[in-house]
Amino acid sequence: MAQQRTNATGSRNTQGRTNSRDPRGQAGANGYGRNQQQQQREPIRKKPDPLKVRDITYLDYRDIRILERFLNDRGKLLPNRITGVSAKSQRTLEMAVKHARHLALLPFVAEGMK
Repeated sequence: MAQQRTNATGSRNTQGRTNSRDPRGQAGANGYGRNQQQQQREPIRKKPDPLKVRDITYLDYRDIRILERFLNDRGKLLPNRITGVSAKSQRTLEMAVKHARHLALLPFVAEGMK
């Protein structure tokens, strides 16, 4: 007699046929599997750069209103994936915040955290 192999799920599979209990096979009622009628996801749109929208070319460390917009309630700098700032602008924003903190224009830690 020929031996039958078992796959990772333990069910027997002969001659390359998919098992009806295997969720990796054809798409069934539960929606597993891949077929041509499956909907594709829309591509994620990138957030518009808030600095380019307002035509801000130079970030000044003395302009506290703009810098506070990129800090959270604890005084931490928000990442560019949340704010939508480009990588180059994020680096200049980081340096401007550091300069403003050094000159005590911005706090290192929020008031409630002290």
